[in-house]
Amino acid sequence: MLDLIKIEYKKIIPYRTFWVIFGLVFLLTPAVFYGIGQMGNDTVSFSSIYQFPDVWNNITYLGSWFNLLIGMCVVILICNEFSFKTFRQHVIDGQDKVDFIVSKVLLIVSFALFSALYLFIVGFLFGSISGGSDVSFVKDIKYLLIYFIQAIGYMSVALIVATLVRSTALSIILFLSSIAIESIIQLAIPYPFDKYFPMEIIANLTPNPFLKDIAVQPGIEIANPLAEAQIPLNTTLIVAVVYIFIFWGITYFILTKKDIK
Repeated sequence: MLDLIKIEYKKIIPYRTFWVIFGLVFLLTPAVFYGIGQMGNDTVSFSSIYQFPDVWNNITYLGSWFNLLIGMCVVILICNEFSFKTFRQHVIDGQDKVDFIVSKVLLIVSFALFSALYLFIVGFLFGSISGGSDVSFVKDIKYLLIYFIQAIGYMSVALIVATLVRSTALSIILFLSSIAIESIIQLAIPYPFDKYFPMEIIANLTPNPFLKDIAVQPGIEIANPLAEAQIPLNTTLIVAVVYIFIFWGITYFILTKKDIK
């Protein structure tokens, strides 16, 4: 397995697009997070956004949006394997199709791990600098693990799309449109089954924390759409993990059925 991940990084380290996408993610995450914390007026303000323990849910929710960029990177990298006939050459050289799946899974897990570690650094720095809280910084740090699973989920969807379509442009469009496509399909599915669709399950792993942090003047009420009944977070996490393994299995099935050219 170590050899497989080494091969993957030898292929992507010289690739400029990889550095551009991750550079954007790493630069925009703290910049946008800081900007959100500065928003507000006399009526509405975001309180304690940087402080422990709220910072962990806040930063991972923001990071979840950048998972789409990381997923695009996965799409591009995998489509390149087919466009440049790298996958075909690996098979000719004796590499099993299982090795292809394992190498991509290891790459996805490493991307998710690096992203989660980066969010830990950003969240810890903001939380330490903001002060004003005597709560242990490890409280609610579980959201980093949840984000890690979520990142793997998004990238696993990207893995299926890229392996099936194999065209970079079309794969990116389908990947970015997957949430909208799923939402349309959900309209025909009765409650509560519509809540168990894969993209919704993955997206709901990091709940929106910002509405609960809104402080309003007395007498002013803000409708909270998150007040609707939701699937418990633990259940969502379990279902998401099941979906991830299903995604990997479907990817292997696609590889065994499609021509390697």
